[in-house]
Amino acid sequence: MNTPPLVTPCRAGRVTVVLAAFLTALSALAEDGIIRNDTVWHDAAGREIWCNGGHIIQRGEVFYWIGYDTGPGRWPWRVNLYSSRNLGDWKFENTVIRMEGQFANLGWAGRPALLHCRTTGRYVIVFEADSPRQWKRHKVGFAVCDRIDGTYEFENAESPEGTRSTGDQSVYQEGDRAYVIATLDKDIGGKKYLNQSLAIFELSKDFLRIERKVFEGFDNVSGDRNGVPRDHSSREASHIINVGGVYYWFSSALVGWNSSATMFATATNLAGPWSELKLLRTDPSSSDSYSTQHDFVLTVAGSEVTTHVYVGDRYSQWTQRGSGRNLFLPLVWQGSEPVLRWCKTWSIDTATGRLTAANGDGADRLIHDAADLRQAPPFRDAPAGDLRWEPGSPARIAGAEGLADSLPQSPE
Repeated sequence: MNTPPLVTPCRAGRVTVVLAAFLTALSALAEDGIIRNDTVWHDAAGREIWCNGGHIIQRGEVFYWIGYDTGPGRWPWRVNLYSSRNLGDWKFENTVIRMEGQFANLGWAGRPALLHCRTTGRYVIVFEADSPRQWKRHKVGFAVCDRIDGTYEFENAESPEGTRSTGDQSVYQEGDRAYVIATLDKDIGGKKYLNQSLAIFELSKDFLRIERKVFEGFDNVSGDRNGVPRDHSSREASHIINVGGVYYWFSSALVGWNSSATMFATATNLAGPWSELKLLRTDPSSSDSYSTQHDFVLTVAGSEVTTHVYVGDRYSQWTQRGSGRNLFLPLVWQGSEPVLRWCKTWSIDTATGRLTAANGDGADRLIHDAADLRQAPPFRDAPAGDLRWEPGSPARIAGAEGLADSLPQSPE
């Protein structure tokens, strides 16, 4: 009887190394850098990506995407961080904020955005700090960490101005200066009017405090729809980028989890004057930004061209409309006008900034100047109505006159 050869520890070690190398090579082959819209995205480990209402920053060749975990039944809440080198393949890095420690007092930490402070060398997450047991609506929250992918510590939460509260928030960084972009509430005559204006606040040098208000506008506290149409006020999900010395301020309508048309205003100074809001043109035409709510625009400064990527949230887990929860789309400029272009399957060379779209027969073509992307499915108008609910925040219907007495409620 022949005795089978024993697998020695040394041989087992070699087998393990070979297997690990094989799996690494297999993983590399699977990473094709293709951005696939209209589908649920998965990370490198095959798990569904849950990352909404967030932000992306680039460190070296790596892009870091932070967002709130909007999975149904997600409680306690959490904030996730993913990384990618090509914007198509994402690796889960860490749950950077959890509902524990000092964060346990918060109903949620919404709209998280990342900043790197060169003065301190630390990373800062700015977020909507909702705490039903301590205050109504949101304050501007700050968390800090020495590593971008570490576990962040609660630093501060403050009202942007006096006792005023906020709706959606985002950030804009320009060198050593950073700003919070916020939808503001107003307290008038003992009543709280929600989501009444857009404002810009400059942060302190360490990015952990609000220093001063730079601008506030797009206000319609009177609720006169004849004077100021509803879609030109009460904006949310706003974000600012700079293109050729001009600031573009993008925002969505106030329609809760639903999709909406995206609008924008322009200025040559953050303090204004800002232009009137204009409709972001889509190609082909879509009345609701291809069934998304604008989240933010990512600027990719390549060696050959600077490219802009529209990042939209599709809350299909709540609305049951469309497939997938995240869309990345090319945002191109025709003269001074931005145009959002539909592309179901495409990629970006993050080194050069060049975009490539895959058409139906598999051939690739550059789409920087293409105007014939016709892969879009039929998109319907966003449903009417202003019902909005956010985890851990008041359930409310924000009418033109706002809502005076929302009571904070946590989800079951």
